[in-house]
Amino acid sequence: MVDHDIDPSELGLELALEQFRLPDDIAAGLGDLYGTTPPDTAAAWVAMLREHKRDWDGEPPSVGDLCTTEDGAHVFVGAGRSQSYVCVLDPLVVPFLADAPGTVRSTTPERGATVEITVDPAGIDYSHPDAVVSLGVADAVDCASCTSIEETYEQVCPYIHVFEDEAEYETWAETTDAATTSVPVETGVALAGGLAENLFGPAS
Repeated sequence: MVDHDIDPSELGLELALEQFRLPDDIAAGLGDLYGTTPPDTAAAWVAMLREHKRDWDGEPPSVGDLCTTEDGAHVFVGAGRSQSYVCVLDPLVVPFLADAPGTVRSTTPERGATVEITVDPAGIDYSHPDAVVSLGVADAVDCASCTSIEETYEQVCPYIHVFEDEAEYETWAETTDAATTSVPVETGVALAGGLAENLFGPAS
């Protein structure tokens, strides 16, 4: 295993994926999306993603599979580059996966506010300590004919955002056609660190 300078555990981001339970409606939606048993934990979700990625192209997920876009709401700035993404977990994965200090700047979906999360070997700084991160999957998903990981992104990525606080999330969730939940921003960053360690690259 690579010895990274930016290590989630050294930054106080301890999160056991097998203990991170997914709400029943999100688990059911992910099960429908991939045509499999609903993943009840983040660890089961990771295992499912790895299995289906290998089924599609014979390779484990990699940094090239992150959901980049030209005009996304979530931008990673650092390491001499700037890249936007559809889903906030993707730019949050970058510092841990690429060992690249930087700042994730997210535009919140309801208020249009900018929430910044800076990650470097010295620690993590949050512009909005009360911020929350949403997780979700579209209602009534059907991806039986999906042939790539990109097609499944369309059912999940639009529902993973940062909000200034729980009140903004609740306003957004009321009119969103998806099963969603929210977690504190620290948990969202810890989840990204867990994904970087367990989802990408060769199995340990």
